Amino acid sequence: MKRIAIIALAACALVFAGTTAAFANFGPHGSYASNTDACAECHRAHTATSNVTWTDNQGGQKNALLISNATSMTNFCYACHGDGAVGAATDVQSGYFEGANSAVTNSTAGGALNGGGFSRIGGISGASSHTVMSSHNVDGLNADALIRWGYVSGSTSQLTAMTAFTCTDCHDPHGSSNYRLLKDVVNGVTVGGYVGASNTPNPDVISNEEGYPSGGWAKGSDGAAQVAAYKPNYTSPQYAKNAPNGKAMSAWCAACHTVYAQSDSTYDYQGTIGGPLGATSTMYHRHPIDVPLSVGTAASPEDRALVTQLVDSPSLPLEMGYGQMAAGTTHTDTKIWDDRGNVSCLTCHRAHGTEATMTGWAATSLSDVTGLPQTLANSTTPLGDKQGVDPTFDAALLRLNNRGVCEQCHNK
Repeated sequence: MKRIAIIALAACALVFAGTTAAFANFGPHGSYASNTDACAECHRAHTATSNVTWTDNQGGQKNALLISNATSMTNFCYACHGDGAVGAATDVQSGYFEGANSAVTNSTAGGALNGGGFSRIGGISGASSHTVMSSHNVDGLNADALIRWGYVSGSTSQLTAMTAFTCTDCHDPHGSSNYRLLKDVVNGVTVGGYVGASNTPNPDVISNEEGYPSGGWAKGSDGAAQVAAYKPNYTSPQYAKNAPNGKAMSAWCAACHTVYAQSDSTYDYQGTIGGPLGATSTMYHRHPIDVPLSVGTAASPEDRALVTQLVDSPSLPLEMGYGQMAAGTTHTDTKIWDDRGNVSCLTCHRAHGTEATMTGWAATSLSDVTGLPQTLANSTTPLGDKQGVDPTFDAALLRLNNRGVCEQCHNK
């Protein structure tokens, strides 16, 4: 079993912290009282031992004052959320809920986490445990990983400042207005937050979990009161639309995946590709998002947008309107959506990592200058000379093998 190098002081503090239910925006992660002791669970003002740093708004590097010998923020998060950790039931390292079925969550004991995992999905070992084939890299981005699908403007990466990418590039451990501690400002883009002196939450991302607050998570005692009625489900996707002003999970993801931001109804965007004749401008096209599956599921061809009727697959979660659920379902069900739900980023992809594998055409890149498809292994053309943008040569965080996510809906 993989052990996390965290000093005993931190481990003891986290064990005692576990005597109450710890949810996002509660416990050690927000809704702090004016005399909170939660800070001391993770920080020391004068005797911190970890060398983990953070960057302030002026670009200065500051020590995070963590009470461990962790050398990365991810390593510190694994003290609670890693294999064998005692501080949280959500093991994001091996992608499963290691808590028991209980009255405080609607999660399934031993079930795979909605976001997947970074090393495995479904547990540390056993028949339901699978090795992750692609994931968001929370151990730091390599130089050759900076330019990926949706990360670029022209041929230049917009994420060069994120070479130390860790858990806290997406999540705010001190709480946020958004679902699952998703940050209110990402990559310099505002995707949530609080308004005015009243600190009214203004989230981009919300949930349909039982008791989830429609307006997002409040701060302080108001947030603590919200949590009292909240029963999260870490193992069954219960995502919600947040339609006003374009707010949605897709808008949050597009803070980094910039060219996938929905700019108009055509879902097209301008980009630049390299080639033997130099950089050329081209128009890219992408699948519609933030549209209800119902546009293609009507029984009569005259009433739907597509010739072939779409299928509402239980493998591909949709974002229902807040407070909406499929008829006859409950918050403990695996599937609570119906075709009224929106297609969004998390319909096709997992946020942390996936066990899906790619073979055949799904593993090839775009055509090179000869017009022949090629894999990374047989490529003889420099990456910059291809007539297209290279994929990640991995499972691209997709939920199903190869391009099974396409067939699950399109029923060809």
